[in-house]
Amino acid sequence: MVEIIFLEDNPLVLACLGVKISQTPLKIPIETLYEECKKDMEGARKLVQKIIQKYRHGILAEFLPYAIIFEKIPRFETLFIWRVVSSPNLMVGAGLEASFRVVEPDRYKEIVGDLGEMAFSAYETAVKLGVPAQDARYMLPEATLTRMIFTAPPRYLMKLANYLKETPLPELKEIGEKIENLIREKFNLEISEEKPPSKWEFWGEKRIREGIFLDYSGEIPSLSLNMGIKGSLAMLAQVVRERPSLVEIEPLEQIAKRGSFVVPSSFPEEVIKDYQKIAKEAKRRQMELIEKKDPEFVYYLLMGQQAKAMIYGKGFGIIEISRERSCGAAQWEIRNAVGIPLTRELMGFKELEKEIGPRCWREQKCLEPATFKTKIQNCRPFKLSIGKWQGSLKELLDLLQEPQETFVV
Repeated sequence: MVEIIFLEDNPLVLACLGVKISQTPLKIPIETLYEECKKDMEGARKLVQKIIQKYRHGILAEFLPYAIIFEKIPRFETLFIWRVVSSPNLMVGAGLEASFRVVEPDRYKEIVGDLGEMAFSAYETAVKLGVPAQDARYMLPEATLTRMIFTAPPRYLMKLANYLKETPLPELKEIGEKIENLIREKFNLEISEEKPPSKWEFWGEKRIREGIFLDYSGEIPSLSLNMGIKGSLAMLAQVVRERPSLVEIEPLEQIAKRGSFVVPSSFPEEVIKDYQKIAKEAKRRQMELIEKKDPEFVYYLLMGQQAKAMIYGKGFGIIEISRERSCGAAQWEIRNAVGIPLTRELMGFKELEKEIGPRCWREQKCLEPATFKTKIQNCRPFKLSIGKWQGSLKELLDLLQEPQETFVV
């Protein structure tokens, strides 16, 4: 069961804790990380300032004097929470979670049993063979346990509580009830009936029209986007963090029944074979639970399982997606499915050409020449230009495009 901890402290301390949660092994207790930030306020301030200035992660400046920690929370449940937090959905909130791009997963929800054991074993084998951790995670189930920190004004905590209490998944309902009790205890407020307007359905089907549909009348604030995409749940877990936009993901039952899985290009043949075995078993168990109308089938979804979604955006938020998600430092699938296709479409508006695309194109400099605690730069344009791209934007995007495949079970 998810452990929920409410912390009140200086926003800098809580933001520092957020940084540590995102980068520190899960075996190190939250209490230890919290004490490290609390006992060295100046160190906490410098760490937060460095991340904000060097990597432009301004979310750290949004922390309030309190936050909720979700410890041992399944990856699916973090995705479910983050998806609802967006401006178009009338939901405000900030936070971070352990990044499986840098933090090694080490546990999973007991319900998935031997599937979890099979997936974790294949994950470890893949990493030993040189597969990047951010790709190896595609074989892991959404029952993989993680941790996250979340902060929001009381009104939006109320909305989140109402949203979670209405889901068919027992653990999400319990999280909603615990948040509701915290609101009463910490803020002396009764819960309102207000809820976010957008829901992610567990059951049913929904047609998603793929493609990019832009409307633009010459001023960036007028720009609007309807974008139908498909990609792994691992990738969508990043897309939903584009808070100026709303991401509507197809019903979870529909994702399971399609049984399509994204294959990273870094997977050698032996890893693909393991992945296919895991996917076949995961799909079988998903279908068994769906037949019983048991919502816990979601824990058997794999992070590499492919889903369809719509992105709805406005104005500068669309420009920001192009800038951040087409960059060589962005994860390869989000570049393929979101950043590069959107940037190519925006190139049709000549006056936007210097507003969009990676920083090495717009500003002639690279912000993150080596990412995720490595000293290796895998960005092909960077190797060619040392971060000062001299070619066209089209040539840059062509270089940044990565090959990928899918298989269906």
